Amino acid sequence: MGPTDSMFLLVESREHPMHVGGLQLFSPPEDAGPGWVADELLPVLRPPGPIHPRFRLRPALPVGTVGNVLWREDEEIDLDHHVRPSAVPAPGRLRELFELTSRWQGSLLDRYRPLWESYVVEGLEGGRVAVFSKVHHALLDGVSALQLMQRACSPDPDARDCVPAYAAPETSVVPKESGPTPGPLAPSTLARGGREVVQELATIGPRALQVGWRSLRDPDLATAFDAPRTILNGRVGAARRFVAQTFERDRFRVISKAADVSFNDVVLAACSGALRAYLDELGALPNRSLTAMCPVDLRDDLAVVGGNSVGAIIATLATDTPDPFVRLETIHASTTAAKATMRQLSPLQTLLMSGLNIAGLGLASVPGYLDLSGPPFNVVISNVPGPRKQLWFNGAHLDGTYPASIAYDGLAVNITLVTYDDQVDFGITACRRSAPHVQRIIHHLEDSLAELEAVV
Repeated sequence: MGPTDSMFLLVESREHPMHVGGLQLFSPPEDAGPGWVADELLPVLRPPGPIHPRFRLRPALPVGTVGNVLWREDEEIDLDHHVRPSAVPAPGRLRELFELTSRWQGSLLDRYRPLWESYVVEGLEGGRVAVFSKVHHALLDGVSALQLMQRACSPDPDARDCVPAYAAPETSVVPKESGPTPGPLAPSTLARGGREVVQELATIGPRALQVGWRSLRDPDLATAFDAPRTILNGRVGAARRFVAQTFERDRFRVISKAADVSFNDVVLAACSGALRAYLDELGALPNRSLTAMCPVDLRDDLAVVGGNSVGAIIATLATDTPDPFVRLETIHASTTAAKATMRQLSPLQTLLMSGLNIAGLGLASVPGYLDLSGPPFNVVISNVPGPRKQLWFNGAHLDGTYPASIAYDGLAVNITLVTYDDQVDFGITACRRSAPHVQRIIHHLEDSLAELEAVV
């Protein structure tokens, strides 16, 4: 497996599950009977045919370092284990669904089996059905997982030939260069690849110095040394809290157009206002501005799905100012400076510089490190482009898709959103202890968005 994929296995522990998840809400077809889930949906989600090779992968040795760098492909898959029926307790509100999701997101995947699971949930108000799926970050990143979900569905409400992502054709998921059992490489290929890596490594030092020098001259460029200490950046426990909410996409677009900033700048500004209010409510708002790490997809070919190809920029959130419009302008200047810096780097240099941006997080589990060094950033805010039109799965309408992500030592809150047609679906994953009452951030998001609408 690749070094980035391997890293997600190496750093995993009971307190730090390293999988990403997704909660999809469906409205059953109009002609669905009371036994639709058991009689029609579950048989489709447990297909009799072969499972895609990528979803047959597990660590070669579940216990030990070697098992974290090599894959093994299982020939037989127990779909009764991987696809499980469930139900929410009465009264079947989203609150009960989020409690279940929190529990699943906080539990480890079984390394003796392929690293993914799905839960099919009945009992929701209005007869809706939810599917929560989680897959280890070593197998897929969030962008890949969302693309697979999108491909499994259809824009045709009458289509009845949809199959789950793990039964999709092989060519739609695994890139040729990342199969589980690659053959030997020719010496000339190894030599050429080695020369390219050495050349890139030789330039990363000067590039890092350039970025460092620019950060001293450009006050808009946020770095891994700018984040203040907050309650969100200590050690995390194993228990998770997951909450989600849908917003109208046009609300973000109108603000973006009126203020002449990007859609993502508006997202960061809305999150900034929500985090400011949340921390202030807890009496824990620092005088210095929070910073956010924003993942950036580095794929050249969006059709290739699998593994990890993600960079990272750091942006200020301007939480030290009460004026929502000043916050938006400051965030725009910060993201513009970060993007300008990234454009000066090659793809490999971008990957290496991104590694430097998040290196402090990798050391956070070392005893005493968080006490001696400040966090490299305070929160992750990730914007994942999703389907541009309404989707159905064998006649069941996809009402929303809410991402669940990773909390880690030094990172108690992770905010991820997916754009879906005319809506924006937020999912917030947090450590239940370090970020108490995290559902309040959802309420503050609405208030923050309304403030931005008012000032523009």
